[in-house]
Order: sequence, then structure tokens, then C-alpha cells
Amino acid sequence: MQRDYKVLLVEDDRELCEEFVRCFAATEGLELVATTDSATKALEYLRELHPDAVILDLELHMGEGNGITFLSQMGRIKSIKKPFVLVNTNNSSLITYNVVRNLGADFVMYKHQLGHRPSDVTDVLLAVAARGADVERQPFPQQADEHQSTQDRAELRARILEELNKVAISPKSKGYNYLTDAIEIICGGQVPNVSAMIGKKYGKTEKSVERAMQNAIDRAWDSADINDLLQHYTGHISSKRISPTVTEFICYYAAKLKTDSQEK
Repeated sequence: MQRDYKVLLVEDDRELCEEFVRCFAATEGLELVATTDSATKALEYLRELHPDAVILDLELHMGEGNGITFLSQMGRIKSIKKPFVLVNTNNSSLITYNVVRNLGADFVMYKHQLGHRPSDVTDVLLAVAARGADVERQPFPQQADEHQSTQDRAELRARILEELNKVAISPKSKGYNYLTDAIEIICGGQVPNVSAMIGKKYGKTEKSVERAMQNAIDRAWDSADINDLLQHYTGHISSKRISPTVTEFICYYAAKLKTDSQEK
């Protein structure tokens, strides 16, 4: 007799968690082995419970950490078989979707899609489980080699600088080097708390790094030719803003450079 497909739920919305519990109780073939609103605890459950699948919320505002941190850390655990990762999120950014897929997510569902329910999620998991436990899983995404060759890093940095110059990010601004470093870090798979990492490098606070990067972006959008911006930056910008946020900006260029590299 085939065992139930074990699922870990990482979600901070209590009402939604309760809906999932009821949905799993009524669904044959699936077992909800644990629920948590903490990215750290979710990593512990991966090691202890070895779930076949993870339902992952990216924005754990009421919990601890976030889904991107979880995915990044998950990729470094060598002692487990990669679970099927279904991202269930409020975030509708295609850039974010590209980032999480690069980090190992297998499927992305948008919570605010018309008619979206927990049963839609479990239906996907049932379809995956039906393929059988012996289906070969995709390996974890390759994390960037800590000792990447000097030449490769130099080429990447040159490409980043070229992209920044296209949208008139001024080399004289404090945020110029910070943005360059941030994009390089995300290209290497080191996603969590980028501003803090850069602050440690330059002896600055996380907030001052974040502020300098945003100022550099805002100045470029204030001063650059709008046609150049529309041509060279095609990423998401919130309808309430004139310029992209730091996260939107660096994730867009990290995804763009990875795509360009794969197409070569």
C-alpha cells in the first residue's frame, strides 16, 4: 500500500492554516506533517521529518524570516532529498517568481487569483504525488562557488556596471557600489539580508546602505531620459511609486544577468 505524501506547510496566516488543516483532513493520499510560521523552524522540520513537499509562503510577516531565506538555506542542506516546493504567495512580481524558481521552487501559485483555494494547492500536490515516489527529482540549484574564478567575477561585475550605466546610476553616488555588490551577491545565490552583508563590508549600518541604494535609484529616475529607462529597465514598479524599490531593482538585474548568461 502506497504511503501518504508528506507535506510541510510554511504559512503565517492562522486562518489560512486552519483552512489547510481541514482541507488535508478531507484529502486522501496527503498528510500534513507540520505547520510553522518560521523559516528557521521549517528548516529544522526538513531535517527531522523529510517531507515530500513544502507549501511555502514568501512573506512571513507574522512569523520569522521569509520564504526566500528558506529556499536559499534549503539549497545548502546536503543530507536531505529535495522536496517538491510549491510557493503560495501574495506576491505577484514576475521578478520574484524568477528568483524563487532559481532558488529551487517548483511551482508558484498566487493567493489573490480569482477563486484560489487551499484545495487548488492540494490538487497540485496530488497530481505530483501521483507521478510516484520513484520519479527522479531535480537536484538543488547550484549555489555559486565560494571560490569562483577571478575572471568570472570580473566579467560579472563588468556586466553589472554596464547595466547600471544604461539607466544612469551615477558612479559618484554612495549607492553605486552598494547596488553593484547587491546584484552580484544575489547572482551568487546569497540572498538573505543583502544590505546587512554590504554594510558589514563597508562599515555602514544596514539602513544607511538601503537608503543610499534607494537614493541612487531615485536620482536616476529623476534625471535620466525616460526612453532610456523604458528601454533598459522592464521590471516591476509599484503603481504608487515613480522608481523601483531596491528589492525590485536588484532582483530584476540579477534575474536578467542570469538569463543573459544562460542564453549565451
